[in-house]
Amino acid sequence: MTTPFITYADNFEDVVLWRALGDVERGFYLDVGAGEPRLRSVTHAFYQRGWRGINLEPASTLQRRLRMERPADVNLAVAAAAGAGEQTLYEVSGTTSSTFDARVAEAMSGAGHEVLLRRVPLDTLDAICAQHAEPVIHFARIDAGQGGAAVLEGFDLARWRPWVVLLVGSADDERLRAAGYRRALSDGHTTYYAAPGRDDLLAALSLPPTPSDRFVLCEEHRCNFPLDPWRQRVATAEASVEEARTWAMAHVREWKEKYGRLTEAQERARRAEAELATVTQYAPRAAHADVLERELAAVYASLSWRVTRPLREGRVFAARARGWLRRRAGQARTLGVRVAKALVRRAMHIVLAQPRLASFARRQIVRFPRLTALARGIMLRGRLDAAAMPEQPITADVSQLPDSAQRVLRDLQRARR
Repeated sequence: MTTPFITYADNFEDVVLWRALGDVERGFYLDVGAGEPRLRSVTHAFYQRGWRGINLEPASTLQRRLRMERPADVNLAVAAAAGAGEQTLYEVSGTTSSTFDARVAEAMSGAGHEVLLRRVPLDTLDAICAQHAEPVIHFARIDAGQGGAAVLEGFDLARWRPWVVLLVGSADDERLRAAGYRRALSDGHTTYYAAPGRDDLLAALSLPPTPSDRFVLCEEHRCNFPLDPWRQRVATAEASVEEARTWAMAHVREWKEKYGRLTEAQERARRAEAELATVTQYAPRAAHADVLERELAAVYASLSWRVTRPLREGRVFAARARGWLRRRAGQARTLGVRVAKALVRRAMHIVLAQPRLASFARRQIVRFPRLTALARGIMLRGRLDAAAMPEQPITADVSQLPDSAQRVLRDLQRARR
């Protein structure tokens, strides 16, 4: 990989292992006494790069964390030993500390810690690997605090032969040397062993971490610069920025409201100035109107106005009389036309009743086309009037008809009348 290697292990064990096994793609590991799943873990960097393995951790708190952060691994709440069985584990309440040593647990209890006793199962690495391991184990890490010598007694190195074995603490390596493993490096905390025939790994494991390994520390590494004070400063600064932002937003709203009120006040002032200008413009006209009203009142009160009053009233009466006469003349003309039409129709009925007289009248009228058309119209109107049936009262009971039908019947009666 071209990106820098991020180390999570306390003593950079993962850097040394990656130098030797970095060419292996998706390898397999065995971690006895795995501890934390991320910080201080030797296998976390490999898990991020696609490796998988078996994590043995009997402490309940650490086992829960392993199952949450390493779902692709095999996480077993089992302690490795020379044989199957059970053993008492002492866990410090509220922490991740645990031990199988009763004296250490007694010292912790004497220091004021609450120590919990829990029976955990024991099993051999042979049985665990037979059930869960892949054919090739690329490295195995064994914590001496979990009983390193006893763990190796239950581990058939000739059968499983991990490429690299890491013994943490002061564990006896007699069984490793007997199986042909050679010590490559010891940093005072962890001892590295290479499998027989793996001289290439022996050379790669023989040096401690160097700048050529191109590794960087994880953020929470114990050797990294302490970031907690800076995180606290950043959190304080962010809180101050948020407080300032809230204050600014509140004042922006207040300023917007004040600006709105100022704009409204300016608009009212502008309208008032316009009204004042209008009043000032029409003030002379208003004064002139007052003068005219006073002059008109003086005219109404003058002697000449009172003397000419009968003449003015006579003119009004004459105008009304002319209008009345015009209306009466129109009514008289309409009445005369109706009487004339009635007389003509009566005369035509009398003439038509005498055949000889009717024949003579026809011969005379045909000489005048317009008079002929008028006579035909009068005759047609007379025939229609004669054919019209007199209105007969309806004697049938129509109360049973629907309201709509009764309304139609009343409309027809009004039309006939």
